[in-house]
Amino acid sequence: MREPNAADVAATFAHYEPYGVVPDGWMAQLRRVRESCPVVHSDACGGFWLVSRHDDVATILRTPAVFSSADGITIPHNPGAPVMPPIDQDPPLQTEFRQLLNPYFTAAAVRPYAAVIATLARQLIDRFADRGECELTSAFARPLPALVLGRSILDVEDPDALTELQSRVLVISGQNTSEEAAGAWRFLREYVTAIAAAARNRPADGGLVSALVHGRVAGRRVTELEQVGTLMIIFLGGLGTTADAISTIVVRLTDDPALEARLRDPAWVDRDLNELFRHESPVQWVGRTVTRPVELSGVLLSPCDRVMAHIGSANQDDAVFEDGGTLDYSRGQTRNLCFGLGPHYCIGAPLGKLIIRVALAELLDRVTRLQRDKSVRLNRRDGLSRPFRELRVTFEAR
Repeated sequence: MREPNAADVAATFAHYEPYGVVPDGWMAQLRRVRESCPVVHSDACGGFWLVSRHDDVATILRTPAVFSSADGITIPHNPGAPVMPPIDQDPPLQTEFRQLLNPYFTAAAVRPYAAVIATLARQLIDRFADRGECELTSAFARPLPALVLGRSILDVEDPDALTELQSRVLVISGQNTSEEAAGAWRFLREYVTAIAAAARNRPADGGLVSALVHGRVAGRRVTELEQVGTLMIIFLGGLGTTADAISTIVVRLTDDPALEARLRDPAWVDRDLNELFRHESPVQWVGRTVTRPVELSGVLLSPCDRVMAHIGSANQDDAVFEDGGTLDYSRGQTRNLCFGLGPHYCIGAPLGKLIIRVALAELLDRVTRLQRDKSVRLNRRDGLSRPFRELRVTFEAR
């Protein structure tokens, strides 16, 4: 039986089960595809064009007039999912929604949250620091962003519901059209609908939710469906990727103990985080819909074609990043697509970076010598991101 070639791999590339075709794993598939058939059709998930090279992915991200977000960014398309501004929109309406939200996510706006993040992080760490072991995703990496988002951005004090919400977001980031995901979508929709309804019944108070429910775009009031959809994407974007990033950095720390010293230096976020994100992007891919005939890497795409812009693959493209599969902290930070590009550049990047910086600082203030059992294969849920199902670590209390 012959080994599948890159075209075979690409034709059946299924991003929810990427270990199934090539024995040496997920990124090995993408590397082979990137080198020999960088724009290729997959029959999986309803059919889509897999786009794997950096320059092609960058073109998709910065050209919304040709590669539209208006039909959703997930693959397969989920017709039951709500429209979630601004991520499911194109300019100029997308721009107006961004302008409504931007003031709440700038670096200056989120900087005062550092003390709140530190307090919440310490409260979580207190529960496991003296035990010498924990399952880090459920004990720390997942609940912390949920609690921060609730308290600092959405003015919600509901730890149990926020923690439950985080677990539902984990499901949605995987195979988003499954029966399990349908229940998660309902839970999220009902939760944010209640938040929006309560805010509509209060006078404007200067907070994000108030600005949204009392706001205007395109010369009109933001509709109730748009309010709910916007809050949903704030939760989806704010909870999943930040939690995944914390867990991924801890895994890297258990693989490379020398990294602990780098992470204890307060300058590490500005110096090292983009390279960590380049090597493994928190968001692995985004979907777009072609609006008019266009060519990428010699392949003609037609209107209504679905394309997957694979950010994870693009960020390891050897044509742009020398030896792209290797983590190298001496790299410059140009051309890294980890936070996207163009009008949909990640609005929550400053808050995400702040949570990650404070979370790791507080964790390493209390523990050292983190280890995991490397004989146990890391179990991940594959999809738009690649969250760990669990991450069991041991450590020494400081």
